[in-house]
Amino acid sequence: MKKVCLGLHDFSIAYNRLDLLLKLKKRFPDFKVSLFIIPFQKREDYGPTLVRHNFLKEIKRYLNWMQFIPHGYAHQGSEMRLISYDRFKYFILPFIKGTLEDMCLPYEKGFAAPHWRWSKDVVKVLDEESWWGAVTPAKPDMPRPKKFYRYNYCINEEFKGDVLKLHGHIFGTKNDLGKCFHNLRALPKDTKWSFVTEDLETK
Repeated sequence: MKKVCLGLHDFSIAYNRLDLLLKLKKRFPDFKVSLFIIPFQKREDYGPTLVRHNFLKEIKRYLNWMQFIPHGYAHQGSEMRLISYDRFKYFILPFIKGTLEDMCLPYEKGFAAPHWRWSKDVVKVLDEESWWGAVTPAKPDMPRPKKFYRYNYCINEEFKGDVLKLHGHIFGTKNDLGKCFHNLRALPKDTKWSFVTEDLETK
């Protein structure tokens, strides 16, 4: 039996590919997904406030098989690459918490930096706050917090083995959910799904 955890980056309330996630849930009753959510988006990115409100209401129906992990602040380029200790600890992290709490959206105490780039100060704050961080095997020199999540395959690759820690994006990349949907759907029906928080590593 395969054990699979699926982490998808660039999820937002408006850009969510909920249609495809629901198809996976229908095929795999045990389906779970970890969604790396962009906390802040400008209004013009999602249209009328009513549309965003309706999406948020719909998403909250599925909290038993979805988990949310903050993914940057506004996902503007490599925004975490040069962030100072004070800015991350006293401005960005409280803003992220407050934004998700204002939406009444439960979130994990984990963090993924856009483009896999963050400063050593960001990692220091994550350790102090007992948060974990997502890292990529493609950058072995990337600073790691004491506790971290590391995938072993992108969803556009051939999966080998029985323990799959999969990484992809909601949209806009070669490993986005739409382009790679067939790869996921081809997994055995008795696949055991887990959240990324069940596969954290420590230094």
